[in-house]
Amino acid sequence: MTRKLLAILLVVLLVAAVLFFGKGKSHEEDNGQHFLPVDTATMAAARPVVKIYMENSGSMNGYVTTNSQFKNALGHLITKADGFYSGTSLDFINQDIYHTAMCDDLDNFVLGLNPTSMQVGHTSSTDINKIFKMILDHTQGDTISVLVSDCMYDVDNVGNLLSAAASSTTGTFMKAIRRARDCKHEFAAIIMQCMSEFSGNYYEGNQAMPCDTQRPYYVIVMGNVEQVRDFDRHMELEDTPTGLPGMTHKYMLSSEPTWLLNHMNARIFSSNFTNALRIQAHHDGLNVRKVTLDHDQPNFNFALGLGVSQLFADPSYLLDINNYEVEPSQYQITDVNDKAKFTECDFFRRPICLQMVALGQNYVPKVTVRLKNQIPGWVKECSYNQRQSTLPPSHQSYAIYEMVEGIYGAFYNSKESDSRELFRLDVRFDAYE
Repeated sequence: MTRKLLAILLVVLLVAAVLFFGKGKSHEEDNGQHFLPVDTATMAAARPVVKIYMENSGSMNGYVTTNSQFKNALGHLITKADGFYSGTSLDFINQDIYHTAMCDDLDNFVLGLNPTSMQVGHTSSTDINKIFKMILDHTQGDTISVLVSDCMYDVDNVGNLLSAAASSTTGTFMKAIRRARDCKHEFAAIIMQCMSEFSGNYYEGNQAMPCDTQRPYYVIVMGNVEQVRDFDRHMELEDTPTGLPGMTHKYMLSSEPTWLLNHMNARIFSSNFTNALRIQAHHDGLNVRKVTLDHDQPNFNFALGLGVSQLFADPSYLLDINNYEVEPSQYQITDVNDKAKFTECDFFRRPICLQMVALGQNYVPKVTVRLKNQIPGWVKECSYNQRQSTLPPSHQSYAIYEMVEGIYGAFYNSKESDSRELFRLDVRFDAYE
């Protein structure tokens, strides 16, 4: 009889525990807590259909007159997509979407690509916002869309025309984000600047100027965030012989909420980066019970290890110190790198190290680190918005900042509680001595 009662009691306790933890989980979700997944290998997303669109206005002719880096990169993109994904299509795009017999022959498309073969549809002028709308209207939940273009706004810098064009871009992408969320998905885009030889006419408005130098063009990937992340990995969207040759910059955006980092993604280090005599951490390795300090030193230095490979962000963005902010102000980040090797972070596949300092050994019980959502510095450096009737520097494109700003606005200005953060991390210190 005693054994039966004991068994019943164990069952009751088990049920109570399940209900308790289940309720706790629901409460966490109700409070809008979104913790970044553990830094492990990402499960492969379902293979989508890949639709590649090549803009073929006259301004693109200069990229295809020679065996250029543009052709090399485009060939890699088409061949790898067709080899890995079950359905890959290719179309020209300008005022409309055009499919030709040439587009059907994916293996030989680049070989036949030249200014003459590009004369399909209305190539005299294009509207990049109309192109975005056409592509996004064809981007369903099982579709990844890829645009290859010089991404030139076909407007002059007169009054508010550029601002109006950027607002139109924002509206187009906001609709795509809303459609994705209606299907229980988050939407994502990757903007890549690539460089290539260019031999032909560069168009400044309606003025044609001979150009024989390097010029930038852009590859923009759009779709479901998990599928775009998978596409980025499988297609190796980096400047490599097997990836996307000539790629110089990359910016990744998604409509995902701010992630919170916890002990599964972060650790505080007692290492050669600190002048603390001892750091005694709690069992989670992040919150700190006690720091024993060397008071002969003017500042308190320590380091954080972050496992954030699951984050939808390019390493170049993660390693830019200008993208971080820390509170309170006496704490600062002195370096961000991915070179450090720490035993404490072996469970992270590719940890990022944030080296930090408390100026003047002025301590507080909590330090908050944020990775901000902001347009990378390279976008402004690569943009000009004054019609100047001369060839621009080889790395610059007309109004590319306004175009990226328009896309950015859809992702980060449309949130009801827009925090402009990719992640937030709180480090707590219980005591100093």
